[in-house]
Amino acid sequence: GEPTGFDLFPHAPTNERGVVFLFGILSKTLGYVVEHVRTKCPDCIAKKIVNLNARRGRRMETVRIEFEFKSSNFLSHYHDFETTDVIVCWEHDWKECPSKFHVVELKSELSRVVSKNKL
Repeated sequence: GEPTGFDLFPHAPTNERGVVFLFGILSKTLGYVVEHVRTKCPDCIAKKIVNLNARRGRRMETVRIEFEFKSSNFLSHYHDFETTDVIVCWEHDWKECPSKFHVVELKSELSRVVSKNKL
């Protein structure tokens, strides 16, 4: 893959397994706590920080994540729309993606992380 400028993952992923690995590296920075990874849809069960409040602390919400190299692969893999909340992909190319899905495009997220030198 193309150079990323990120020491922990110097080249862009070229498949879904690379997306899974990169998400593992970035999950804390992205506000996720991974609870379970598996081989069927959904690929991952995680907690997402949805509210960070000094008085009340943080509130976590359980989310069901499907990993894809490109977001449009969700369709070609015939995944169940009802068992997924979040699509994590390298490239978000699914223009008609339903609004019910939160899409995390790691290409964009990694670019932000590298520019802020967070890791």
